[in-house]
Amino acid sequence: MPGRITDELRRITREQGGASREASSAPESAKSGTPHGRYGLIVGALLLAALVGGGWWLVRTMQADSKLQDCVMSGRKNCAPSGLETSP
Repeated sequence: MPGRITDELRRITREQGGASREASSAPESAKSGTPHGRYGLIVGALLLAALVGGGWWLVRTMQADSKLQDCVMSGRKNCAPSGLETSP
């Protein structure tokens, strides 16, 4: 059971134009279904995809460099990767 102070605070908040709990849970653009709120989501998804793709490329490049370094450190002379790999 809310007290008198709580009721007074709610009344003052409503008079000052404050939003109720239900209205403050989501922004207006997202609630109304306008595309304005979706642009942020699309940009975020594209940014996330770019970061994942960049991370994947970086890991693959580092793996290839590591294999080349291992070959050179073992004393081999023909370590250059050839683009003409044939399957037996």
